[in-house]
Amino acid sequence: MALPLPLADGTLVATPGIPEPDLVPSLLAASDVLGTGWFAALAAQAGPGKTVTVVGDGAVGLCSILAARQFGAERIIAMSRHEPRQNLALRFGATDILTERGDEAVARVKELTGGLGAHSVIEAVGTQESMTQALRSTRPGGHMGFVIGVALPVDGGYVAR
Repeated sequence: MALPLPLADGTLVATPGIPEPDLVPSLLAASDVLGTGWFAALAAQAGPGKTVTVVGDGAVGLCSILAARQFGAERIIAMSRHEPRQNLALRFGATDILTERGDEAVARVKELTGGLGAHSVIEAVGTQESMTQALRSTRPGGHMGFVIGVALPVDGGYVAR
């Protein structure tokens, strides 16, 4: 059997046989957020030897941690303020948990990365504040993957040429 993904024309996820009806909602949710997290890690160019920072500890952020680990990231910094999600982040492969936000969070990422910022940053929240935090946590020449676009006035001081 195959399950259609919501709002994804022509995309099917193969299942071994016909799933139990009570399992279908979980399969649909996993096929949505896991793929989104995977895409975000891919867009951020997470990979071997890299430090990846994940802004957001919801389902997409947690799935981004799984993907970054699968891509071989050496260090994964999860930004989270929720203890149950922090525990999941660590179980999924995060090496560091940061509870700070804004300027304090950016300073902590830079502290953990020798003053440079992360090679790869995944923004999985979708607010102007989180997008700015993600951008400022990315090292010069680094990559940022995001899955939700927001209007963001870009201060030229954030962007290195």
